[in-house]
Amino acid sequence: MNFRTKPVAVAAVTTGLLVGMVAAPAVGQPVPPPTAIKSAPIASTSVKLPARPCSEDDSSSRNCYWDAARMGNGKGYSYVVDAAGNVTYLEPRLNDSATRRRFVASKEAAGWEFWGSVWGHQLCWAKVGDTSYIHCLDGFRETS
Repeated sequence: MNFRTKPVAVAAVTTGLLVGMVAAPAVGQPVPPPTAIKSAPIASTSVKLPARPCSEDDSSSRNCYWDAARMGNGKGYSYVVDAAGNVTYLEPRLNDSATRRRFVASKEAAGWEFWGSVWGHQLCWAKVGDTSYIHCLDGFRETS
């Protein structure tokens, strides 16, 4: 980014308008309003979010939500588990399929076992031994 260009709004979609980047004027000149680009209206979908919390007892919960700020130890990332068992985090970087594939491949290659949910954390793997090591996709780590 050069010094004469500044973000006015991060590609926000609001009522069918996409607000982008505009070049900043020279020092002392007024800033022009953001440019609006017409786009197709956003399709309305009816998604029903789960109404019940996921359990933290290391079971395979489905059709539930985890509110990390209020559940467990109050740390971690919130997520939703759909009826098929798919986990969707509210932290977008944890939903990246390439990141998930690399995490799984590294744990499988090292001989770790898939443990699923541990203390409310999803997608966890364990290296079992006299001391077991647990690593979850969201960064949670524990020994047992």
